[in-house]
Amino acid sequence: MRPSVELLEVRKSYGGFAAVDGISFSIPPAHIFGLLGPNGAGKTSTIRMMIGITSPDSGVVRVFGEPLRRRALRRVGYLPEERGLYRRMTVGDNLVFLGQLAGLSVATARQRIAAWTQRLGIADWVDRRDDELSKGMQQKIQFIAALIH
Repeated sequence: MRPSVELLEVRKSYGGFAAVDGISFSIPPAHIFGLLGPNGAGKTSTIRMMIGITSPDSGVVRVFGEPLRRRALRRVGYLPEERGLYRRMTVGDNLVFLGQLAGLSVATARQRIAAWTQRLGIADWVDRRDDELSKGMQQKIQFIAALIH
């Protein structure tokens, strides 16, 4: 079975600094993968190349067995460290909007939001505004946003 993600001798420099220097690894399908290391080790640069925010200077990034293409990213969820919710919108409106950006219809987004909020025990929070939520609750909402599409 092809890896979900594969990096082969990937390099990325900023100016004269090599942020990522020849990294290679693969992530098998249906696996959880952690990218750990000290500050400045190139974790964020690697993730940005894996999801197409930046391009490697050299090497290959493959997603689902093919060179990285935008259409493949419809199957990829990304949960950044910094939250990206609109503070004055409700949880439900935030998630519907983010689902639509990922190609979902409003009806499908609402169905999936209901299922995920129920699963995580936060269905009562859907009509609350983001600025009313704790950091931990916001992270749960971001987790749902990364998965609903």
